[in-house]
Amino acid sequence: MKKTVFLVAASVFAIGFGFPNAAHAQKWADLTMTVLLDGEVPKPKQVTVNADAICMQNKIMSEDLVVDPATKAIANIVFMIDSKKTKLEPKQLHPDLQKVPSDKPSMDNLKCAFVPHIMTMRAGQTLLVKNSDQTGHNAKFNFFKNEEVNPMIPVGGSKEIVTTLEEPTPTKVECSIHPWMSGYVIVAAHPYVGISDAAGKIKIEKLPAGIELDFKLWHESQDKSIEDVSLSGKKEKWTKGSVKLTLKEGANDLGTLLIKPERFKTK
Repeated sequence: MKKTVFLVAASVFAIGFGFPNAAHAQKWADLTMTVLLDGEVPKPKQVTVNADAICMQNKIMSEDLVVDPATKAIANIVFMIDSKKTKLEPKQLHPDLQKVPSDKPSMDNLKCAFVPHIMTMRAGQTLLVKNSDQTGHNAKFNFFKNEEVNPMIPVGGSKEIVTTLEEPTPTKVECSIHPWMSGYVIVAAHPYVGISDAAGKIKIEKLPAGIELDFKLWHESQDKSIEDVSLSGKKEKWTKGSVKLTLKEGANDLGTLLIKPERFKTK
């Protein structure tokens, strides 16, 4: 009995005096948001395809700005922790996410387009670039920090792209054989990157709760940066696409983010 009482008392003592792993254990949060266009939806543009009989079999649409005409949902919007402004300590990464994953994320050459059009990976991961088409491709990665590479990807083949460093901006991927083809890879030092899907939904899981975080908003066709937005009915100014958030433990639904069409430029 005395031993039990001592343990309880010791636990109360630890909590009361803020011993590590007691009162100040890191809590975790999930973030969700829906991104919509606040205005007229531009008409989809078909890409001009020539000089390749295989590619000419496909109706290829421009991915510069992908908006659902029915819901006005914007795909391929990036919302992520800005590691230039928020320096996360290892303990501020969820235990499940601290190690760089050993798996190899992939980007495919499919129907003469990069699939997915935009993707994220951790610095230190190896990217597998595949070719499911019946025609050859190349994949030029315009890295700033990692070594620039431009491998040929034969029919049915694949190449591995090794990364070691975080990239300061999303890296453009191009095929010089088929000049309309482009995509983007985000090489981040942390796992907290969200990319909107076809329904405009963004979800980032297992974020550190209770601390101020700097997030940045990015899209490949943004006009300089996306600054004037409306979040859940409230107009906001996100200077250079940046916003500070402190998330509560558990679910954090930021609601609907509206962006005006003039914030984008299309080819």
